[in-house]
Amino acid sequence: MSVPHADRITVREACAQDAQRLSLISDATFLETFAHEIPGDAMIAHCREKHAPEYLAGLLNDGARGWLAEIDGTPVGYALLMPRPELDAALPGDVELKKIYVLSRFQGTGTAQRLFAEVLSAAKGNKRLLLGVKDDNHRAIAFYRRQGFEIIGTRQFNVGGALYDDFVFARDLTDVSLPENTP
Repeated sequence: MSVPHADRITVREACAQDAQRLSLISDATFLETFAHEIPGDAMIAHCREKHAPEYLAGLLNDGARGWLAEIDGTPVGYALLMPRPELDAALPGDVELKKIYVLSRFQGTGTAQRLFAEVLSAAKGNKRLLLGVKDDNHRAIAFYRRQGFEIIGTRQFNVGGALYDDFVFARDLTDVSLPENTP
C-alpha cells in the first residue's frame, strides 16, 4: 500500500516539551493496536497513567530519550529508550526500548526502521537492548526478529489492572552496526 506523502515523514529527537505530542501518538497507536483485545476501562486507565504528558515529560527529564516521526508536524510514530530498564531480565549495561509505535497507515513506509535506527545509535556503548512485546503481537515480533532480537524470557504486563503476557527480547549491542542509509 502506498501512503500519499510518506516521503515527507521526518524523524527527530523529542524533548520534554514534546510530551503532548508523545502522549497523543501514544494513545492513538496503543488504541489502534490493542482496542480489540483490551477492555475499555483497562485501556483508559493505562493511557491515563502511562501516556499522560506529565509522565512522559518526567521520563524524558529523567534520562529517557525519545524520537518522534511526524508528517508536516503531526505525530505518526515514536520510540522511547530507557537508560534504566524496568524488566526483571535486565543486567548491568542493558537499556530498554520502552516503546516504538507507528500508526498503521504509516507502517511499511520505513518509519519504524528509521525510529529503530535512532534508538540503536543512541544505545551504542551498552551491552544489550531489551524490550517487551505482547505475546500475540505477531507483526511486532517479526519486526524485532528481523532486527536481531531473541526471546530471553517472559513477563506479565499490567494494563490498567489487567495482566497480559509479554515476551522479553534482547539484542546484543557489543557489535552494533547501523543499517545502510540511516542517520
